[in-house]
Amino acid sequence: MLSDYMKKIGGEVVEEKTIVTTHKYHFVPWIVLLVIAILVWAFLFVHARPHKDYTGYYIYCINAAETKVTYEKYAPKNKKGETLIKELLHNLQKEPSDVSMKKAIPDNVSVDDFVIDNNGDLTLYLDAAYGNYSGVNEILRRAAIVKTLCQSKDVRAVQFYVAGQPLTDSNMNSIGYMTAGSFIDNTDSGSTYRQTATVNMYFASRKGDKLVEVPVEITYDATIPLEQLVIEQLLKGPSTIDGVSSKDIQATIPKDTILNKVTMKEHTCYVDFSEQFLNKPDGITAEVAIYSVVNTLIELPDITKVQFSINGKQELFYNDSMPFGDVFTRNLDLVQ
Repeated sequence: MLSDYMKKIGGEVVEEKTIVTTHKYHFVPWIVLLVIAILVWAFLFVHARPHKDYTGYYIYCINAAETKVTYEKYAPKNKKGETLIKELLHNLQKEPSDVSMKKAIPDNVSVDDFVIDNNGDLTLYLDAAYGNYSGVNEILRRAAIVKTLCQSKDVRAVQFYVAGQPLTDSNMNSIGYMTAGSFIDNTDSGSTYRQTATVNMYFASRKGDKLVEVPVEITYDATIPLEQLVIEQLLKGPSTIDGVSSKDIQATIPKDTILNKVTMKEHTCYVDFSEQFLNKPDGITAEVAIYSVVNTLIELPDITKVQFSINGKQELFYNDSMPFGDVFTRNLDLVQ
């Protein structure tokens, strides 16, 4: 059992300690003060975030005020596979050595199990107690867990099951798979987990042979990955966007299409739709339908390619005409 394993393993948490010495000066030339100020600023900037030169692991946790995600350096005993995942989960349930931090998985929540498939998609099974957490508190804990587990090269994305059911948002929509990039990175910063982003989305022109770029403002708080939000907006169509006239543009995805899953790994966004996606809407070309999704997703940070699947399987053709099994990149030739 996972719990038995957790009693036996451990790892070394490496604390970072900063010693600050203060002195009193009767006179310091202004140039010296300037140099000191620059050095202090540089020191704080370097230590404000995880070190770029550090290649080890972090155990992510939350601060005492429960307003942001923070971390401790960690040297794992295991290097890969399920043993590393178990070790990371074990340490997510340990109190951080720094008293100003809280562990991501509290005492009243049990990790029942986890399953990882050949694609690196990990399903984490938590007991019903996790369902008692909501809002920013739950988001921060979830972000810390996902960011910690996704450091493993074997883990592409993580989804949560609570009491045997998929974790859902406030609208009872399944949250699905998440990556470290699914969350706003406010590690050791003063920002909160709610912000607004303007995303250039692409809908079909009136004639249906071109794409029209539409700036859309999206407010999100990391309960749902941003890539999922933009696809859901494409599913709704342009008529639901404030200040946008749908007279000159039209939707590119059939209304009955279901987004099964969206994940991101190594700059590629993997999108899995239901079979209805293959039913191209009348009045638009196959290229416009496909690249509406592709160009929109590639507007997001860190996404350079898009790979489609239908109900978990690769389809060779879209609408029986356009090759669909390859990885897609941005196509600006279709933009009018």
